[in-house]
Amino acid sequence: MFTSGAFGYLADYIIWWMILLSLLIHTWCFFKFFPWKKHWKFGLGIGNGLVFLCLLGLVGMAGESYLRFVCVQTDSFGVSLPARRWFALYTKLNSLGCRDREWSPAKPPGVRRIAFVGDSFTYGWGIERPEGRFPDRIQARFDQRSPGTVEVMNVAKPGWDTGAELQPIQDMIGLYGVDEIVLCYVANDIEKLLPTTAEFKPTRPPDPQFFSMDSSCLVDYLYRRIYLPRIPSVKNYHDWLAEGFADEAIWRRHQQQLVAIIRHCQDHGVTLRVALLPFIRVNGGKLHVADLHATLRRFCEANNVPVVDLYGTIAELPPDQLVVNRNDSHPNERAHGLFGKAIWEAFYASP
Repeated sequence: MFTSGAFGYLADYIIWWMILLSLLIHTWCFFKFFPWKKHWKFGLGIGNGLVFLCLLGLVGMAGESYLRFVCVQTDSFGVSLPARRWFALYTKLNSLGCRDREWSPAKPPGVRRIAFVGDSFTYGWGIERPEGRFPDRIQARFDQRSPGTVEVMNVAKPGWDTGAELQPIQDMIGLYGVDEIVLCYVANDIEKLLPTTAEFKPTRPPDPQFFSMDSSCLVDYLYRRIYLPRIPSVKNYHDWLAEGFADEAIWRRHQQQLVAIIRHCQDHGVTLRVALLPFIRVNGGKLHVADLHATLRRFCEANNVPVVDLYGTIAELPPDQLVVNRNDSHPNERAHGLFGKAIWEAFYASP
């Protein structure tokens, strides 16, 4: 009962209720026993303050109860209790830790296998229905056009970058006989090459030093909603990425990572395609998605890799209509639908 789980530490929740009940009892005692005839002005001020605190406490406990027991949604970092509950409810992983069905190493005769390799965007972070993700939508189109001839595999994990994706690509080709790789590229795939300090770690926002976020879902929500967006490592995240791409040494190392994937596919006769997935919300003024994608397109074209730029599919639409929720900037089902349609038309519309 008192251990952390889908609803956090229930002992903390009980303590918050005890504090509120104590406040209500002391407020009642104050109005009951205070000598109003002698100090009514003073008592009125104290009484109003106590009533305000009681009302604030009731509202706070309503919010705490909703976030702790009812709310199920992701946040950008996946660390809040509602986000952890979302992952427990909506994600089922195969034996390789990917959010997809179990794959048979033996490829059925006459079947073409396409592996979509990426990070949380491809994984479907915040998408409750796996069939709402763009790889699954493309599978559905293949099934409609030529049933049983193509297997689309979702090979994605949150946090993967270009360097981490080489080994899974090698495994898909060597162990599962994949015929085609679609590298689902997001601009944060460069981030592990970028410098950080103890004070500036954009990939891991700081937790409070003097309060455990597991003690109160409401405090955790307010902290991540109000405070975190204002700290430099979060507010300047996209500028940090832009500076990384602008650094010639870092960009050169990143190109080497991409070339390693290109060469491995070429050496094994596997088709490689690239889908450039855009950020939907961008903070700061240094990262210009259209310009960055143009640079990446030129790189792919120079290496004879077919590429589709998905920025144009969402550029003219309001970001709030395309994100999972206001606390999470991952693409929602509508954005995935636009991505899937554009990828299909660019790569697979012609049989």
